[in-house]
Amino acid sequence: MDVSQLQSPDELNTGLWVVLAGINEIPPHIALIQEGKYYSVTTNRVKVDEPVEKILKAISRKNLPTIFVRIKSNNEPILSEELGEAFSVYPTLGNGEHSCLSPISDFFAKTYSAEFGNKHLVFDVLSLAQKKGMLVEGKALYTDNLDNGVLHLSKYSHEQIRNKINSILKVNE
Repeated sequence: MDVSQLQSPDELNTGLWVVLAGINEIPPHIALIQEGKYYSVTTNRVKVDEPVEKILKAISRKNLPTIFVRIKSNNEPILSEELGEAFSVYPTLGNGEHSCLSPISDFFAKTYSAEFGNKHLVFDVLSLAQKKGMLVEGKALYTDNLDNGVLHLSKYSHEQIRNKINSILKVNE
């Protein structure tokens, strides 16, 4: 999958996108954008159906290296209610063993293939999506991690995810 620079926020108003925010961090934050609406689980709150402009302002304010990966439609309309449900069943991060990827894995398992249900790391989800021909394109913002249009993600473990969530919770106390 080739990755090019995001030219306009309007590019994110069509289709389903996996967001990898802070790709220079281990682990990055993972979220979804569907038809210009943002979905995410963080340590502070669960965000459902928020305008994409809000998250883009936060990314811009921090110059946060971010990748947006467009996912191929499975020819079924993705309903915002279903997407909202996938995120709303989770409490904020730190209140369980789930991560920001958990609602995305659940949603992909329900919408695309049950195989996504046991994928708990973003590179495993993207690898399976690639095998299934689901990756359409990638868009980059504030990133120089590209090698001739190819993104290289750092590998990390479940323990590193838990440590990151715990460190964010301590900062917010």
